[in-house]
Amino acid sequence: MMKTKKIFALFIVVMFTLSAYADIDLKATYNDKNGEVTTSEDFSGEAPLFVRFTSNVTNLPSGASIEWHIQNQSTGTNLTRYEEDIEFNFVEAGLTSVTVQVVLDNEVLESATIRVTITESHLEMPNAFSPNGDNINDVYRAKSGYPTNTSGYRSIVEFHAYIFNRYGQKLYEWTDLDGGWDGTHNGHPVKDGVYFVYVKARGADGKEYNIRRDVNLIRKFNEVENTNNP
Repeated sequence: MMKTKKIFALFIVVMFTLSAYADIDLKATYNDKNGEVTTSEDFSGEAPLFVRFTSNVTNLPSGASIEWHIQNQSTGTNLTRYEEDIEFNFVEAGLTSVTVQVVLDNEVLESATIRVTITESHLEMPNAFSPNGDNINDVYRAKSGYPTNTSGYRSIVEFHAYIFNRYGQKLYEWTDLDGGWDGTHNGHPVKDGVYFVYVKARGADGKEYNIRRDVNLIRKFNEVENTNNP
């Protein structure tokens, strides 16, 4: 009888211990060039990258709490959060581990991690555009590298561009990487010719960009090309 009681008591302890462990279904949701993505796997992207992490914890023991730890292995950034779900904007290049833990009496009962890799920065500005209304190269903007993004911009977290004429007069400025200059000033088209762009930007990897170059505005580019290639 005593042996039976001991076995039963051990069974109760084991069942209680098992029930004390929570279940975590960690998910990350973000937008890339193809739309919204939800994943539980490691992934990579370009900064700035806004991500929502959901812990989806079930069987949370009484008295237990949820902790998040966000650590960038390159910069040493280490943040702690205590919400059930969190949102985080990735603006630093390198590998960042996002870990959610269920903690009870200073003991980690369960944890899960998603690793996010932010690419190094890159930025290029073209030397010409042709705002002639044919929907081809009509706007002067940062090279996008679409659709592969192999030679265009990536992981740029600060951006400011200025357009000047040859007399040093500022004609236009913009801060949106997807924005650009349409070849007008005060609502009127400017003349064909050489202008000047100055770009000051910063990458997620801390790289500073100070780009100065000529910009050739050529509205009749396609007409000339078509004449030479009948």
